[in-house]
Amino acid sequence: MDMQIFLLFLIIILLIIIVLQRTKLVISKRETYGLTKNIAKEREATADILTLSKDVITTSTKDDDFLPRFVEYALRTLKGNGGAILKCGSDGYFHGCAIAGTFPPLKEVTPQLEQQLMAHSKKHTELFRGLKVKFTALDIEDLCGEKGYAFFKNQCPIWFPPKFIKEAPRILLSPIKIGRKTLGCVIVTSKDDFDSYKLTEEDGQYLVRLAEIASLSLEVLKVFRERQEYEVNLQSAREEGMMQVSTGIIHNIGNAITVAKLSVLELQEKLRIKKEERPETLILEEILPKIKENVDKGIAQQFLSSDELGSQYIDIMKDLLTHVNVKSEEAITQLASLSSKLYHISEIIELQQRFVGELGTENMTNLSTVVDSSIKIFEETFNKRGVKIKANVDNNVPEVLIDPSMMTQVIMNLIKNAVEAMDAEGLPDKDYTLELALCNETIDARDYAVIKVKDNGPGIPQEIKDKIFTFGFSTKGKGNSRGYGLHSCKNTVEKYSGIISIETEAGKGSTFKIAIPVKKAA
Repeated sequence: MDMQIFLLFLIIILLIIIVLQRTKLVISKRETYGLTKNIAKEREATADILTLSKDVITTSTKDDDFLPRFVEYALRTLKGNGGAILKCGSDGYFHGCAIAGTFPPLKEVTPQLEQQLMAHSKKHTELFRGLKVKFTALDIEDLCGEKGYAFFKNQCPIWFPPKFIKEAPRILLSPIKIGRKTLGCVIVTSKDDFDSYKLTEEDGQYLVRLAEIASLSLEVLKVFRERQEYEVNLQSAREEGMMQVSTGIIHNIGNAITVAKLSVLELQEKLRIKKEERPETLILEEILPKIKENVDKGIAQQFLSSDELGSQYIDIMKDLLTHVNVKSEEAITQLASLSSKLYHISEIIELQQRFVGELGTENMTNLSTVVDSSIKIFEETFNKRGVKIKANVDNNVPEVLIDPSMMTQVIMNLIKNAVEAMDAEGLPDKDYTLELALCNETIDARDYAVIKVKDNGPGIPQEIKDKIFTFGFSTKGKGNSRGYGLHSCKNTVEKYSGIISIETEAGKGSTFKIAIPVKKAA
């Protein structure tokens, strides 16, 4: 009998253990299912909100339109009645941004206006946008604490109007933060009616996740816009550089044409002498006929030796022919100069055509042609400004793989900056010179083709030396430069694994050094 009781007792214990194990398993499955369901829900929300930010990026929509669309999504996914999104201002206070659904006003208004605003979310948004509310980012952070959200049931935050709770007995709010910085605040409300969805604490945790995803999207939008602005400015710098090359070419063509026109005018002035006043006319029409007349009479020798006028003819012809010879030599010299200028114009035009034709084309190039082209383009500018140009080019430097037009633009940018710096210093007793050199150099056991652009201008102060290649930095003041030129030069050089650097000393000038790696033959 005792044995039967013992066995029965043992069976009961085993049944209890089995029931407990089954219960734990069911609970575990439910929890796993709940977690899986929440994870899937959050993943879906992430995809939806990222789609919102993608739509803002890919359309002409302004970034400010993201938050209104986000609060509509948050309201829809949480099944609330009303929602609001606020942006944090520089003063720390929140300012209205957008309203979604049926949301009570956050400031005291008349009952009639309250009904109109709750019935028309767009009209409510117009009134709400920019409205400064009574609470700050610190207030919301203290209210939400470590949970990251605040939930109110049949009560509301102290900053809300007292009658707010009548239309929104359940309130959820959460800050939108990036790191420690609060960007905004999202509020979702619901009624407490039997046929309405009632917000709960668990919805608060989900709202926090939505706010986190929104903050990441805002950061993506910010980075994208900064990158977009960077690309636009960089492209402007490239176009500005190409414009400088074209302007330099046109300017030098203009200078050469001006000199050619002056040469032509001078030749015209010299040839504009009346026919009867020309030396050759005097010889042909007066002196030679008189001599021939006396030759025909057989008294030429007597005429040229004894006659008062005839005895002067040989000296007169000598002087006249000497004058003609001198003028001919001057004309030949001017014609040679004119021919040189016309050739220079043709050469510059050919450089311009080659510059445009090669733009965007990479090929093996001898950098000596790049240096020579840059000097030719700036030749007239050097002459006009009294800057002496010195070139020390080693034609045996190996070819490198570059876009020659882009590299010409880089060299011209450096030359232009050097000439402007020397021009700005403008010391009357100083002989300004610009030296361009091309040579081989080994840097860190690697062979480079090196171009140096050296001037004896004012130099660059040490405190800004490290900033000159920074995007947007300029020493020329606002309105004169946007500060993208040297940054664009740096990008072009680094595109070909090159190095650009500067050595400078106040009062003694600067030397820019461009090193492009040389590929060894296999």
